[in-house]
Amino acid sequence: MDKTLKKGVINMDKKLKIGIVGASGWMAGALAIGAEYEKEFNPKTKQGEKSKISKINALCDLDEKAMQERKDELNLDSAELFTSYDKMLKSENIDAVIVAVPNNLHADFAIKALEAEKHVFLEKPYATTKEDSKRLLETAVKSKKTTKLDYILFHYDEQEKLRNLIKNDAFGQMASTYFSYRHPIKVSDTAEQIWKLSKEKTGGAIPMGTCHAISLTVLQVDANPVSVTCQSAPSKIRNFDYDTQQDIMVSFDNGVRSLIQGNIDFAEKYDARHTIIGTGGQFDYTPYNPLESRIMWSSKKFKREYSADASFANDHLDSGNVWEHKCGKTIKSFVEYALKDKKDPLMGLESKTIQRIEKIIWASELSAAENGKTIVC
Repeated sequence: MDKTLKKGVINMDKKLKIGIVGASGWMAGALAIGAEYEKEFNPKTKQGEKSKISKINALCDLDEKAMQERKDELNLDSAELFTSYDKMLKSENIDAVIVAVPNNLHADFAIKALEAEKHVFLEKPYATTKEDSKRLLETAVKSKKTTKLDYILFHYDEQEKLRNLIKNDAFGQMASTYFSYRHPIKVSDTAEQIWKLSKEKTGGAIPMGTCHAISLTVLQVDANPVSVTCQSAPSKIRNFDYDTQQDIMVSFDNGVRSLIQGNIDFAEKYDARHTIIGTGGQFDYTPYNPLESRIMWSSKKFKREYSADASFANDHLDSGNVWEHKCGKTIKSFVEYALKDKKDPLMGLESKTIQRIEKIIWASELSAAENGKTIVC
């Protein structure tokens, strides 16, 4: 449990009652499992230990057939089905909403839920325009409800352990970082997939994928961005109507310089490689390496020579399959905060971390639009 939650007591007799909008989507299914079940869910038997702190009480989607199939496949026995989001928000059986609709609808749907006094778990991205990002922030700041943005990689033990090493000065004074996100996102000709080719619907490649590399950079550097330079390149294989490759340089006010690279058009496979370089050590994560040498690091403070560490993490950032994501961790963190009516200090919509990420995203978009002009944050 997060240290910030220890001072209060969660009423274990109460379950957070959750509704999911966009319930037929892939990520919605994985998040539903995280909310409904304590640990693992067996898709063959449709059985699993039910969560002690949360349950799915509603599903909302325009596709009634797909919604019923989702209810059946995950054995969501308490879930009422809605085709109207407004009606679901009026339900007294809903305390919180998971927003998993297409990207361009995120801000509007999250704002509606907050105005209806529901806790909000928002699938990334935050918003697809700077104006929507501003509107959502203003609403989140005014609201007393718990919010969380689903940068799910924050909850992988590999990133949690890396963050602790940095906090303990394992690498000395941090000098530079490198994070990449390369993943050929799945796009078919179906209505459920074809929207990913549209800048209007997705917000572009940064909200679709590069934001993960930006978010992990901000998580580990833990400082304010000062300036951003971004150059982008168009798709080379598929017919996206926006640039799918970004190369971003960020300067932070603690002196760290960070390179961020993203590409959602092509890659050998899921690629979230990263490096931390400091005056007293280095950390490298290379997802294409065998498991035993995937993580290499050194530390003068801990008297460790640069070498592989096969035992460092169980949760490796090496899969683009949403059903393998650590949804249980991120949902349970949200539920614990919501049951105590506490703000999430790390991943709340108005939190310092999330707002730093948003600042870099919109500076990157502006820089790329102006042919790589350096933007002062």
